Amino acid sequence: MLRGLLNLGLDADILVVNDGSVDGTQDIVARFPVYTVNHPSNLGYGASLQSGYRFAAKRGYRYVAQYDADGQHDAKDLINVLNELKKGEADVVIGSRFLGNPNFHPGWLKLVAILFFRGVIRLFTGKKVLDPTSGLRGLARRAFAHYAGRKTFPSDFPDADIVIDMLLKRLKVIEIPIGARERVHGVSMHSGWKPIVYFLKVITSIVAILLHYSIIERRKSHG
Repeated sequence: MLRGLLNLGLDADILVVNDGSVDGTQDIVARFPVYTVNHPSNLGYGASLQSGYRFAAKRGYRYVAQYDADGQHDAKDLINVLNELKKGEADVVIGSRFLGNPNFHPGWLKLVAILFFRGVIRLFTGKKVLDPTSGLRGLARRAFAHYAGRKTFPSDFPDADIVIDMLLKRLKVIEIPIGARERVHGVSMHSGWKPIVYFLKVITSIVAILLHYSIIERRKSHG
């Protein structure tokens, strides 16, 4: 994965967030010219993303692209995400596997969750987002700096809930087509009973976000 990214020759820094792994990731990554943030224990996918956002915010970066390390993404799609961000027309660019491959099928349980979250996003924001669970996204500084400093960021499953939060915050979110491949590394965080836990946690987070913005709107109307 790292070789593929480095071979792109991007004028960009690469950060690896090692979320308390015990598979020798820290030693392997040390062989490459990249930055590393090592968590002392497994803190979750969301905590890893926020560590990346904080790293980028402290270093004054203009853009951040998050890229899962399980081999599902084509490194070349990262270029398209970054190029779209550099146009300055969007705060968040989501790589959509459904736009890139209309026949993409993530598995029945995940597909049901995606279809449900699509509907929830459309219901509460009026926006259509085909791939709210995509792991390939780009964020401009306005977006990632906000989440870098936010105290209430989901530690494990920031997916459709954060997309809703972005849209309610009036961030401009767009999707572009990307490829989709089978996982080649690691174990899915959605294996076994985890999809059910994932679904319930994201639903809970969505409810919390909607309540938060409802309270804000009420204060504005009475202020």
